[in-house]
Amino acid sequence: MLNFLRYYKEKKLIGGDVRQDEKGRALIEIEIKDKSEVLSPFYAQDKETINNEFANFLDNFSKSFPPRQELHLSFNCPEVKPEDEEVFSRAVKNYYLNSTIEAERKLANNTKLILVMILFSLISLTALFLVHHFGAFWLIEEVFDIIAWVFVWEAVDSFDFQRSLLRYERQRNLSLYNSHISFNSETRATYEKSSV
Repeated sequence: MLNFLRYYKEKKLIGGDVRQDEKGRALIEIEIKDKSEVLSPFYAQDKETINNEFANFLDNFSKSFPPRQELHLSFNCPEVKPEDEEVFSRAVKNYYLNSTIEAERKLANNTKLILVMILFSLISLTALFLVHHFGAFWLIEEVFDIIAWVFVWEAVDSFDFQRSLLRYERQRNLSLYNSHISFNSETRATYEKSSV
């Protein structure tokens, strides 16, 4: 019991270390040493995206916040010029828009799987009832019993466990897509003065 209380207290401390901006969004300050490492070298239909390594960094960092938490991504990169800011913002938004669409597709497939498993569960439970009612050989009853409960368990697993993980993934991607993106202009001004 004491270990649980200690764990809860430590977890609360970790969650309480979040810096917030003036609008209550979780502030994530990101230092970028080389701006060429952020954008993907590939894009289609004039839609830039961030590269996978930078996306993995954002994904990993965003896991420390609740999925519905509003985020503020503050980029600190002296090399980023004002005309590049829109490109960087659009690249982050495009990446997480695609990720959100993929998560929506997974949820739709999960819904179809649940419906199919419920249908197979009903069919197999009906078959189990009929086999039991007509007094079939015990081995046949056991086989139908196992098949029926496998379909029931798969339906419960898809609905309860897999679906919650997919909803979490979708909400986290949506939170990153809707995040406020800003650039630290003070660092850029210092960089521009020193390069002149």
